[in-house]
Amino acid sequence: MIPLRIASLLGGFAQSLGGAAAALLARDLGGSDAVAGLPQALLVVGSAVAALGMSALTRRFGRPAALAAGMAVATGGSVVVVVAGDLLGLLAGTVLLGAGTAAVMLARYAAADGAPEGQRGRAMAGVLVATTVGAVAGPNLLVPSDALGRALGLPGLAGAYVVAALCFAGSAALLLVLPARPADVEPAPSAVAPGGTAVRGLAVLALANLVMVGVMTMAPVHLHHLGVGLGAIGLVVSLHIAGMFAPAPLSGRLTDRWGPVPAAALAGAVLTGSALLAAAGAGAPIVLSGALVLLGVGWNLGLVAGSTLLTAGVPAAQRPGREGWGEVAMGVAAGGGGAASGAVVSGGGYGLLASAGAAVAALVVGVAWRAGVSGRSAGRRAPAPSPPRPRGSSAAPSSPARRGAAGSPR
Repeated sequence: MIPLRIASLLGGFAQSLGGAAAALLARDLGGSDAVAGLPQALLVVGSAVAALGMSALTRRFGRPAALAAGMAVATGGSVVVVVAGDLLGLLAGTVLLGAGTAAVMLARYAAADGAPEGQRGRAMAGVLVATTVGAVAGPNLLVPSDALGRALGLPGLAGAYVVAALCFAGSAALLLVLPARPADVEPAPSAVAPGGTAVRGLAVLALANLVMVGVMTMAPVHLHHLGVGLGAIGLVVSLHIAGMFAPAPLSGRLTDRWGPVPAAALAGAVLTGSALLAAAGAGAPIVLSGALVLLGVGWNLGLVAGSTLLTAGVPAAQRPGREGWGEVAMGVAAGGGGAASGAVVSGGGYGLLASAGAAVAALVVGVAWRAGVSGRSAGRRAPAPSPPRPRGSSAAPSSPARRGAAGSPR
């Protein structure tokens, strides 16, 4: 478990450092702000494709090998960015870096593989906390990474990808020492029907990510328009990232104790409240900053509860496919939320964007409620289990009347 957590820390660090440098480096290499958003869009595409590929690898070679492959591909993507030294190389490398993003996010399931059904939330939380440390630290090392790049004769911010390559490679090496879990271990039965659970788990993950990315994408720009300095904006972003991952132990405990359905409903309520607070405090930087931290907390609870719903009551061999589609749903939602946020703010302001986020977040509560209703209905329809037959007997149990007749004297 310790190698997995260290690998998650290194992967989270490399992911966040490269992500923080991508837009700035694209602007420097392309000479225009118009291309600054391209790396993020391609990262989402690369992550979605890689998630499906890694799910297939997991079924064939085991989860550690699949995660290590994703980290290795991301290492190659970092090298492409460094060696090419131009915008095309940055964009091509960013697609490959998406495999690292997918591996970092899928690592939470590796922790849950060996845990009983009622403890999977807490198992995921340990990995998410390790990811937090790396993800929060990464953006704060842009300055020394820039200095490293210049010392190596590279475009300054390309130094971030030198560091990212080393961290991704180290993460891949650690993942390879992990034992593969047997794929035929049956989890404990879930209180919710597996088929409906998968759809609702996907919905919770996608909607929570849509709200978080949509509301957060334009927050730095809006804060800048309010006169907030770059240093303070960076601090707000770091606090938001901490809110996204640091509450994972609490989210895991709530999910395991209450069940994923009530936890998902609470996540929807927190996301709705944080978005409404962001809308109400759109003109007050302090209020908006607090809302963005709370937004991260709601997303974290939605991530843990949605991930648990997605794989509840499913044999281990069938989980990787669902997990891959979960990452695809989150990636599509992130791409849509990020793309729409700018247009909404341009047309109606940041308050309108946050209000729209609150409306979408309320759907999470509805999805959770429907999951609870379906689970209770499935429980009422489930037939009572048949009593076990005596060992060695092949005949069905006879009725009391028949047993009496058979045993009565003629």
